[in-house]
Amino acid sequence: MEIHDRIRLIIDEKDLSISKFERIIGSGQNAVSTCLRRHSSVSHEVLLGVAKNFPEYSLDWLLTGKKSENEEIVIRMKDIILELENELNKIK
Repeated sequence: MEIHDRIRLIIDEKDLSISKFERIIGSGQNAVSTCLRRHSSVSHEVLLGVAKNFPEYSLDWLLTGKKSENEEIVIRMKDIILELENELNKIK
């Protein structure tokens, strides 16, 4: 998966059009659509806009596709919390 795929994943997960995504991150009109279509380089403006407006997606992940160690820990903690909530609901 390339950076372009990860940007498209964010757009899809947030159920946004590309133009709406561009407006949210403050990039120029067609900056993202052109980048995705041509698989050209991603500008720093796009990267900073994603970091600012979609903090749930780390720049590490966006650039490399790998989650940081801290992100992995948070994911595991959330899973444990969900398991505990399920167990508590069974007791009730």
